[in-house]
Amino acid sequence: MKKFLICTPSYSQNNGGAIVLHKLCHLLNELGREAYLFPIVENLQLNRFNYSKVLLKFFKKNLREPFRRLKVNPAFETPILYKVPEDFKTFQDDWIVLYPEITFGNPLGAKNVVRWFLNNPEFDPETGEETRNVFFGKNELYFRYAPYFKDFRYPGSTTSDLFLRVTHFPLDLFNLENTAPERRGVAYCIRKGKNKRISHDIQNSILIDGKKHQEIAAIFKQVETFISYDSHTAYSRFAALCGCDSVVIPDEGVTQDAWKPNIEDRYGVAYGFENVEWARSTRNQLLETVNAFETRSVANVLNFIQEVDIFFASDNDNSQK
Repeated sequence: MKKFLICTPSYSQNNGGAIVLHKLCHLLNELGREAYLFPIVENLQLNRFNYSKVLLKFFKKNLREPFRRLKVNPAFETPILYKVPEDFKTFQDDWIVLYPEITFGNPLGAKNVVRWFLNNPEFDPETGEETRNVFFGKNELYFRYAPYFKDFRYPGSTTSDLFLRVTHFPLDLFNLENTAPERRGVAYCIRKGKNKRISHDIQNSILIDGKKHQEIAAIFKQVETFISYDSHTAYSRFAALCGCDSVVIPDEGVTQDAWKPNIEDRYGVAYGFENVEWARSTRNQLLETVNAFETRSVANVLNFIQEVDIFFASDNDNSQK
């Protein structure tokens, strides 16, 4: 069986992409596959002609520093592969290398490449606009995180019809324990919604961006309302799990059904202030749904393994895809 190598930034409570990349590695190992983490090489515009000058120089200059900087969640089974690639032949038949969508090209020169779209590939998190240059390769296999992502296609590669949705909810923090008898005030986040117009009074509101989970959970258990300008952050659910009125500021031109096609994905969260009453009425269903998501994550990873194994089978001629 092929081993998995998952390219990822360090584990961070404030980075949803890093959380699910590490969780995927953990679940793969729990399910009996051999999976490792590898420090992500972001946006180095590499090809076979400049590979030795760019990537090898990067690793030699930093020696093992990229590996030392890669932080993990000690509760997860996520071993790090301490291996500096020497050339384009390091990760071949025995490996499946998974990149998040932000990776330009194939920096590890892998033969079997999976890309996991944790956002739309053209989305630039720095600007909030879809302007990123996309450079992928042929004979690659792509998985979208959820149905609300675009049906992205790239010439010569395959986009799966399955969704690789992996969730991780720190329910030990985000719950109804020790909530304030009388809630007051507003908390909010900007994150990937920084291009949206601010539609509430921020003078007396608490910005949670950059805070640690323990602090955020304490805030959620005190305030009455949480407002998110990022339409797809997990903090909207975390706030609802703590008993807040959780409101997402809608994206321009995006309807509620387009935002979250499955109604269970909306439980406890209002898409716009006009839906607050509905969010309150469905808040009790959220915890049950969250627990179901965790169970479903395992099923999604099993389906992922099956499809990847078939696609990259040693006798499979991907050139026909």
